[in-house]
Amino acid sequence: GCVGRALATMMALLAIYGIIEAFDKARYLGRGLDTGLLIEYLALKTPFMISEFMPIIVLVAASIYVTEISHHHELVAMRAAGLGINKLITPLLSVALLAAAASFTIGEWITPVTNQRLDTIERVHIHHQKDTRHGIQWLKDGQRFFRLAPLGKNRFSLIMLETDSHGAWKKRIDAARAHYVDGKWLLSGVDISVPAPDKGVRLYHRQKASIVSATSPDTADPPRPRHMRFLELGRYTRDLRQAGLSASAYIFAWHRKLAAPAACIIMVILATALCMHMGGRIGAASWGMAAAVTLGLVFYVLGNASYLLASSERLPAFYAAWLPDLFFGGIAGFLLLHREGG
Repeated sequence: GCVGRALATMMALLAIYGIIEAFDKARYLGRGLDTGLLIEYLALKTPFMISEFMPIIVLVAASIYVTEISHHHELVAMRAAGLGINKLITPLLSVALLAAAASFTIGEWITPVTNQRLDTIERVHIHHQKDTRHGIQWLKDGQRFFRLAPLGKNRFSLIMLETDSHGAWKKRIDAARAHYVDGKWLLSGVDISVPAPDKGVRLYHRQKASIVSATSPDTADPPRPRHMRFLELGRYTRDLRQAGLSASAYIFAWHRKLAAPAACIIMVILATALCMHMGGRIGAASWGMAAAVTLGLVFYVLGNASYLLASSERLPAFYAAWLPDLFFGGIAGFLLLHREGG
């Protein structure tokens, strides 16, 4: 019963999303976007939305199911037979585990591919930008990492970190201005730091310098976390950490691949605590469903807010990724214990 309600809830949410998104993107028809691309865009966005909304789908579906069996006095019969709440939660947890597995599978093997095509459609056909984006870039050349920040007219501020094979840093170069010509980075306003034998740092300043490298601004955009799989995120995060670079966005994405499926289990407990009642009163059921839908929206908003906090490094990426789970897990546990204690 809960699986059927979860599928129906998912279809309803996808239908609502599809209508809203179609109206939103229809204003670009004839201005770089045609009907075929619009249909492709909506189809490609579907796996992402399923993975994104899976905890909310489970919450609403479990709430409907628990409300129905409460309204038909099935919980009263269970209590009269001496059965505990575990007889209700156990099958719901089985559904939550299936939903969690589906969410992880979609996020691991489907959305990294579809998100790449989605970003291309949005960047090229909707916003009319070049296919290769020149923002702040992280480039890797062997054991050297380059950070490029555009200054205009093919000029960049550059940071280069060089590490040994074990990840220990050997040299850092900071250049106020850099441009790439004939296989070389030509630098000006250069500060060079290298480790000293006494475990300190030696600093040098040069007006001009050059770095021979096959890595240019057009080599690649930095990999986006939403385009990467679980193991790829782990390896890339480790490389950035070994080079002493910020990896907050990638750490957040790595933990969210685990935290989002885990939220499905929390939502089952929350739905049970909100919608389980011993009578057939419509008012109690209505309040429980309204609270479940409201908390589902709060969960989605909190998830987006935690991403922004992690990206701006106002919260540690690990804590930000698990913040919605911790917050709603605490609420679910408190409400369930309070109801059982009462």
